[in-house]
Amino acid sequence: MIRHIDTAAAEIYEFKEKNPQRYKELLEVGIRIGFGESPETEDKAVLTPDKVRAKYLPKDAAYAALTDAVIEGEVKESQRLTAALLEKGEDPTGLVVNALMPGIQTVCEIYDNGDAFVPEILLANDALVAGVALCQERLGDIPSAGRVASLVIEGDVHDIGKNIVAAILRANGFEVIDMGRDVLVEDVVDLVKKEKIDLVTGTSLMSTTKEGLRALSEELKASGVPVACGGAAVDDHFVETFTNSIYGKSPLDAVKIAQSIVSGKDWVEVRKEMKIGKGQEKEKIKN
Repeated sequence: MIRHIDTAAAEIYEFKEKNPQRYKELLEVGIRIGFGESPETEDKAVLTPDKVRAKYLPKDAAYAALTDAVIEGEVKESQRLTAALLEKGEDPTGLVVNALMPGIQTVCEIYDNGDAFVPEILLANDALVAGVALCQERLGDIPSAGRVASLVIEGDVHDIGKNIVAAILRANGFEVIDMGRDVLVEDVVDLVKKEKIDLVTGTSLMSTTKEGLRALSEELKASGVPVACGGAAVDDHFVETFTNSIYGKSPLDAVKIAQSIVSGKDWVEVRKEMKIGKGQEKEKIKN
């Protein structure tokens, strides 16, 4: 039976008043789904946020301060510290790799472990991009690390995860062609024919649209351009049912996949690498 919208709204409001904490938790689950994560949690040992931070924090105090600025999502502080380090003669590339990126790596891992929320990863990304922009200005025109087309598959309009993946790829030197959301398979095929594309990243939130990733991967197989697949409706078991595809759970996985593909490895090698890497990470946490 379909309830009237006013009745449903009243029940939601009543639930919010009686159970504010649970309401907040459920709202966060909805936001996480929009980002492209499954609300289901795995029974696994994970590092605490402090241990994750310690794992990535640079030993150099000045670099560590910049890393913390990214972790906390402090855009102005990230800009100030980056500018100060550049004025002291620090290498721009070194700042990106050894100070700025560890910050976003920390937040992404904490998020994957369920200990951070979507707004935190968005703020951290803004702080990262602000610092990277200053480093890029100092470097001037630099060779692209590769070209990636990023999209949300046809029928799906949830693009938060896709936007963060694109931003982090850019921060790692990749040229990203953002095709947007609700993108047709044929439009991606046309783009790959016209442009030199190394990798396509595709996401799907809904189970009703994820088959589009299968179709996309198969259509692009002849071109030699693989598809990195992610999103709440997608997991490694699904992605392994078709060829020319690699599963990525987090935004940083997209970077690892892109770097491996650009280095000359094919999708079979990279898929195997990613699976082995995830297994090794779990073993390290257990031990």
